[in-house]
Amino acid sequence: METSYQIAVSFLVTLLLLSFFMFLLYKVRKIRTERDVRKAYFNSISRIWLGLLIAVFGLNTIIQFSSAVSYIVGGLFIIIGLYNVWHFNAARKYFKANLPIEEKAWAEFNRKSGQNGK
Repeated sequence: METSYQIAVSFLVTLLLLSFFMFLLYKVRKIRTERDVRKAYFNSISRIWLGLLIAVFGLNTIIQFSSAVSYIVGGLFIIIGLYNVWHFNAARKYFKANLPIEEKAWAEFNRKSGQNGK
């Protein structure tokens, strides 16, 4: 029993760290891009990872501390985290569908600004 507890906690901590680093990665990608739709797309992906981070933190709280308060707080964190994942996944799908439209507009803008400069 103790070995499975240690494995579960180690797995959750690893998932916490992974989701935190992925959240930071997509926030940096959002900051570094110039295009608006891509910014929104990367922001929605980063918020999905943040929701996963919150949900895993709630699950970790429930597993490590067995009290009524930790069950309530962990349950709230899981609910909020899963809502974030669900909501921003829908936003990610919306912005992903608009990426080709933005790509065409960006190419046309570059083509027109190249003609005006010559």
